[in-house]
Amino acid sequence: MTEDIYAKPDLTKKVRFQTGVKEDRDTDVCDDIDNVRIYDNFCAEESTPPEKSQDNITEDQQQTVSVNVSSEKRNVFGAAAVLLGLLCLLLLMAVIVLVVLYVVERNRLWEKNSNLQTRYSDEKGLNHNLTLKMNQLEEEKNHLKATNNNLTIERDELQKLLDERRCPNNWTRFGNSCYLKSTSMKNWTDSKKVCKDDKAELVIISSKEEQKFISSFMGQTWIGLTDEKREDGVWNWEWVDGTPLTETYWGDKQPDNLNEENYVEISDGLGKNWNNLPYHFQRYFTCEKVLE
Repeated sequence: MTEDIYAKPDLTKKVRFQTGVKEDRDTDVCDDIDNVRIYDNFCAEESTPPEKSQDNITEDQQQTVSVNVSSEKRNVFGAAAVLLGLLCLLLLMAVIVLVVLYVVERNRLWEKNSNLQTRYSDEKGLNHNLTLKMNQLEEEKNHLKATNNNLTIERDELQKLLDERRCPNNWTRFGNSCYLKSTSMKNWTDSKKVCKDDKAELVIISSKEEQKFISSFMGQTWIGLTDEKREDGVWNWEWVDGTPLTETYWGDKQPDNLNEENYVEISDGLGKNWNNLPYHFQRYFTCEKVLE
C-alpha cells in the first residue's frame, strides 16, 4: 500500500474517496486512513470496467442527484441575476426617460414663463398707456364740461339778449324798438304811467321814418313830448326821457298854446300832424320799448 501511495499518479483518472463514518467526530482522519477506499472512475485503456456493487450504484445516483440539484440552483440564481439585471436596465432607462422628460418639461415651462413675463410686461405697458389715455380723456372731458358750461352760460345770456330784443306779444317792431298802440283812451299823465308800468315810455320820435310809422297807426294818439318845464313864457319842449326836441312835425299854426296846452298828440293824416293839447284830454296813446 505504501508503494501505491508513492507511485506516480495517473492524472488522467478521476478518483473517488470513501471513508467510514465514525461515531466519534473528534477522531483524526489520518487515524483511520486504513479504512479509506479508492475507486477509479475511469478504466485503463482497453480494459473492462469492474462490476459495481449495489452499494456503489446507489452512491453514484446520490452523487448525480446532488450534482443535478446544485446545477439547478445555479441556473435559478443565474436566471434571477439576469432578470435583476434586466430590471436594473429597465429602471435605468426609465430614470433616463424621466430625466429627459423633466428637462423637456422644465425647458417648456421656462419658455412659457418667459413668454408670460414678456406678455405681462407688454400688458403692463399697455395698461400704463391706457391709464395715461384715460387720464388724458378725463382731462379732455373736464375741459369739454367746462367749455359746455361756458357755452351754456353764453347761450343763456344770448337767449336773454334775444328775448330782450324780441318784442312782446301784440307789440310791433320797427327799427330797434317795439311799439304798442293802446285800445283805450286816457289823459296824457295816465298814458305815461301805463307805459312806465309796462317798462316802456310814451313814444319818442327821432326820425322821419319813425314819424311816418307812428302816423300809420291812424287816429289821435298821445306822444311823449311836453313843455311842462316852460319858464317865463318860453317854449321848452322836451321828450319824456329828458332829451331836447330837435326835429319837429308841427301842424299848421302849431303849437298855439291855448288853454295851457302843454302836451302833444299826433293827429290824423301823414306828414306834419303834431298838435298840442291840455293833459286832461282823452286820447289813445303809443308806448315805445327800445331794444338794447
